[in-house]
Amino acid sequence: MRARSRQSMGLAVLLVVGLAAAALGLLVGTLASESLLERWRAERLSELGGIRARLEGALSGATNLTAGLVADVAMEGGIDPHKFARHARELMTERSLLRNIALAPDNVIAMMYPMQGNEAALGLDLLNHPQQGVSTRRMLEIRGPVLAGPLDLAQGGRALIHRVPIYRSPADGLPRSGDYWGLMSTPVDFDGLLREAGLLDHRLSYRIALRGVDGLGEGGAVFWGDAALFDDPDAFLLDVRVLEGSWRMAARPLGAPAGLEGIVWGSRILSLLLAVLTIALVYKIDRVNRRLADSEQLHRETAEQLQDVLFRTDERQRVTYLSPAWTPLSGREPEDCLGVPWSTLLHPADSPRARRTYTDFIAARAGDYDESFRLQDGEGRVREVQVRAALHRDAGEEVAGTVGVIMDVTERKRLEARLEVAARMFERSGEGIVVFDGDGRIQSVNPAFTRITGYAAGEMIGTRRDPFARPDGQEGVLEPLRLEWGEGDFWQGEVDGVRRDGTCYPMALSVTAVRDENGVLTERVAIFSDISERRATLEHVRHLALHDSLTGLANRVLLASRFEQGAALARREGHGMALLYFDLDGFKPLNDRYGHEAGDRMLRHVAAQLTEEVRQSDTVARVGGDEFAVLLGRMGTLADAEKVAAKVVEALAQPLVWHGEQLRVGVSIGIGLYPLHGETLDELMRVADRAMYQAKTDGNGGWRVARPA
Repeated sequence: MRARSRQSMGLAVLLVVGLAAAALGLLVGTLASESLLERWRAERLSELGGIRARLEGALSGATNLTAGLVADVAMEGGIDPHKFARHARELMTERSLLRNIALAPDNVIAMMYPMQGNEAALGLDLLNHPQQGVSTRRMLEIRGPVLAGPLDLAQGGRALIHRVPIYRSPADGLPRSGDYWGLMSTPVDFDGLLREAGLLDHRLSYRIALRGVDGLGEGGAVFWGDAALFDDPDAFLLDVRVLEGSWRMAARPLGAPAGLEGIVWGSRILSLLLAVLTIALVYKIDRVNRRLADSEQLHRETAEQLQDVLFRTDERQRVTYLSPAWTPLSGREPEDCLGVPWSTLLHPADSPRARRTYTDFIAARAGDYDESFRLQDGEGRVREVQVRAALHRDAGEEVAGTVGVIMDVTERKRLEARLEVAARMFERSGEGIVVFDGDGRIQSVNPAFTRITGYAAGEMIGTRRDPFARPDGQEGVLEPLRLEWGEGDFWQGEVDGVRRDGTCYPMALSVTAVRDENGVLTERVAIFSDISERRATLEHVRHLALHDSLTGLANRVLLASRFEQGAALARREGHGMALLYFDLDGFKPLNDRYGHEAGDRMLRHVAAQLTEEVRQSDTVARVGGDEFAVLLGRMGTLADAEKVAAKVVEALAQPLVWHGEQLRVGVSIGIGLYPLHGETLDELMRVADRAMYQAKTDGNGGWRVARPA
């Protein structure tokens, strides 16, 4: 037993040493090959950087050459055709990459050099041209130069179309800050550009391709070279700057670092020999078998504890294993589902898609599988499941099937849907919503909050500000309410808030507490709405209920309320009141002769005159068609009431001018005193009415004091 133990220990040590030596040999070979490859790549990248610099320089030289011409046109607000021809001739002589130079005031080509061979371009509307309009509109959008192409030219060859917008330079303003004059267009010889950059040199030791038509960079089409280079993992990728855009260059060196392959294969062979030699010495198969049995037992016990379903399939997608969690999920026993294609375990509507995507996954021989499906449980209910799987390979690294997990995500999907609905309600609610954390810090606000209060979300989130208080922080709204809601979970009422601009508004406010499972306060949610319009409507309705609609004076209901208030005050303080009651003498003939419109104007005229003659504490009311009453709330003596009556008679003697005529009415007033002539409004009105008719008997334009009943 002791010898067996020592032998096992020796084999273990030998295994560790052998594998360590194999790993070290592989590591040394890998590091050496990586160092050599890195140095070689750095040298190639430096060479390609030079090619890129030549390409950018040649293109920059061609596009910058015409800057003087653009400046001249901008400064002068235009250019004489002869001057343009001389200027263009000098530029064309200086730089052979330019095919021609064209000026297009208001985007229509009007000047061209050289003219020969380009006559058809004159009058061309570049903005609305089916091919060239796109780059012209892009130039106007960015207000800067654009480079289109390369494009095939009708006169042969390919060119890059360089377009520059020209804005006039006002004498008293900044350069090119004026209005838009037009554009300059210069085709740049594309083949000549490649030649100057050295890309056409037959001695070039690279395969090179370019992409990025119209300066769109990596997202543009390949316009020169082999497009397959962009999919080559060993190709170098460089960005070439072209005005405001870029091209993408892909380059593959013609050759490989010398000695790299020998180092790589040498280290691999050495490591492989060491590993094989070590493994060959380990012959304790029984120990391996025991460990394998332990591993299987652990897997079985783990699978039984998991709520998610573990599964395995063969290379033909047939189920070879299902963990016990399959039964509560589907209502079927795992043994009844073995040997069938795994896609048949799912909902019939999802089965075709599952079979198709799983086939593609196995055929790819790489990657992971992650898809959402449905299945029916034992009670016929539809469950949402997430299927995640990976390839299972045998000892020979051949795909032998798949292993994966089926997770029931039904509740998670429902929760996500509810959260989505809540989020939409939060965003689209017409009521303002503020969410505070347990410490009173604002966590979030919805758009309606900003619309009602004027505060942007960024001004409030993360602060402990009272969103309904004045901007200076004074006269808060929430702080006084904290004493009312205390430890309660809900408060509701109407309070006055203040907007960001300082204006006040009434609001209906509710505050709800949110607690965790331990009862700890985590959030408070405040929901509010601006009820200004509702209050205004209520005030308007209340006003209509208490006032005469024609004159705006108090009606009989409001007069009675004012009388009750005044009587209570008179009893408490010991003073009297007086009621002046009268109708308009001569009103009916006026109304019959001139019409109801004139009658209504006379009633409003009387109301205005009465309002000016009494105190603010007194009440003027219209109690009938042409009947009025004036309640004097604080009357010292009878003489005070008679003074008011005299002022009323005098005021109503003022004529109303109606279509050039002076309309007049008279007035006879009856005076009732409280409490001498009555202690209720009805009693005073009866005695005052009798006194009024006595005054009419005496003659229009006077008043009489009632006699005690």
